[in-house]
Amino acid sequence: MTETAQGKLIILNGGSSAGKTSLALAFQDLAAECWMHLGIDLFWFALPPAQLDLDRVRPEYYTWDSVVEDDGLDWFTVRPGPLLDQAMHARHHAIRAYLDNGMNVIADEVIWKREWLVDALRIFEDCRVWMVGVHVSDQEGARRERERGNRYPGWNRGSARAAHADAEYDFELDTTATPVPVLARELYERYQACGEPTAFDRLRKRFLS
Repeated sequence: MTETAQGKLIILNGGSSAGKTSLALAFQDLAAECWMHLGIDLFWFALPPAQLDLDRVRPEYYTWDSVVEDDGLDWFTVRPGPLLDQAMHARHHAIRAYLDNGMNVIADEVIWKREWLVDALRIFEDCRVWMVGVHVSDQEGARRERERGNRYPGWNRGSARAAHADAEYDFELDTTATPVPVLARELYERYQACGEPTAFDRLRKRFLS
């Protein structure tokens, strides 16, 4: 029986409304290979509906707050609880199952806490992982939040602060003013040019050594 080559993983990490999902979908259609999109929202929206309602969510799922800091800007923060931690741990194993069955995966991510990053470093230890930072300006992120209509003020800023706090990247992209098709082409070309990703190895040395 022919051994199946392990799939590859691209992680798009950044704040809410940074354009990660749109970028992942455009990349899928552009790439010559098959890439499965297993973004965080697919698993987030698998939670019980009441736990997606900020007014009803129970602390074992997550807690949240929204504050205005000294800069006069709103900052929205999520603090995951044990059930959300368990869901994200299972998500990493689900992605690993795709990789072990020879499927490439592109996963948009908001790394809300260091423990989620460390968990990913362990589960994807012997995998080829490209870690890509996705950024957007505060002004454009806030505009997108208002346009979406289902985000609290400062969600983009708060989630971006958390997502990038401990991360290192193979390369980074800014979605502020560049059209998605152009960025998807850049993502594809930079992924191809970066034949041996190193960000996960650097992160393992920091957190697992």
